[in-house]
Amino acid sequence: MSETVKNKRWIKGVDSIRFILALIVLLSHFEDPYMKLCLQSSSQPVRIIGFLLANVFDGTAAVIAFFIISGFVIHYANKSGIKSLSTFYIRRFSRIMIPLLVIYLIGIKFNHPDKSVIWSLICELIYYAIYPLLFKIKASWFNKFLCCYIIAAICVGIKAHSAVSALFTQSNADYPMYYWQLGIACTWIIGLPVWLLGALIAENIDKLKSVSFSKILLFRIAVFALSFLLNIAKVYWNLSYLLSMNIFAILLFKWIEAEIIYYKNKQPIGLLEYMGKFSYSLYLCHPLIYAILMLNISSTLITYPLIISITILSAYLFYLAVERPSHLLAIKLTTKQKIDI
Repeated sequence: MSETVKNKRWIKGVDSIRFILALIVLLSHFEDPYMKLCLQSSSQPVRIIGFLLANVFDGTAAVIAFFIISGFVIHYANKSGIKSLSTFYIRRFSRIMIPLLVIYLIGIKFNHPDKSVIWSLICELIYYAIYPLLFKIKASWFNKFLCCYIIAAICVGIKAHSAVSALFTQSNADYPMYYWQLGIACTWIIGLPVWLLGALIAENIDKLKSVSFSKILLFRIAVFALSFLLNIAKVYWNLSYLLSMNIFAILLFKWIEAEIIYYKNKQPIGLLEYMGKFSYSLYLCHPLIYAILMLNISSTLITYPLIISITILSAYLFYLAVERPSHLLAIKLTTKQKIDI
């Protein structure tokens, strides 16, 4: 195997993180009957459990982490230079667009439940499109990140002044508080510095040698706790994700960096790594699969675990039937050399 191919091998641990993030997004979108039952209980401890279940899975926080991982994956494979623009664009766009188009066409019959995730994929496609242009800018990747972070903050300040007002007056006037509420034209700008945090990880990851498990554990607890608090803050204290998520991204950046360093010398759980291979399919398919399932069964204490299991299995089948062939097609269109995907 050539050195070029070796350098493009997947980084251990990344797939595990991607599967966990996709699962969090799924759980944030599905109606949890256990949560509803607990909230209706006459017992205060049980109602507290229901409150925790209602707020513990923050899908937007998971998407922000996805942006960072995406920036890392793209830049790590290309940080020494993009040898062929056509190869870069064909591989990136075909791997995303073919599965996306299939789901979009199926979703027409079901009033597009897929729209709940497509916004982030459009942002991803924009980042792929402008990445070669960012590469040509004669500045460090940190300075590029800093500049984009400032631009994103200005964009939020100008376009989302109602979010600031809602926070300080504690009167949201039905303000939605979502990260994507300003539309794609602004959302990709706001999310770009988050994506570039992944490029910063790629720039420095080879220089960093090890991290202790205790540090990893602290990062995991901090990320989990803060995402939980930010979800509560959005619902109860009118703290829009537009104001919180780009700040939260700094902690996610340090956590993901630590995870990648940790798994340089440790072996991740094999099942999670394998399931991470179809994390994109799980992320893309789960709203549509859920909508179809809800036409035929109700979400109850008994069926809820079954619904989750069927969704994961269906996403895996979609990976085998659509996503993986699109990967192979992308490689076939650009090279005759086999690469581990």
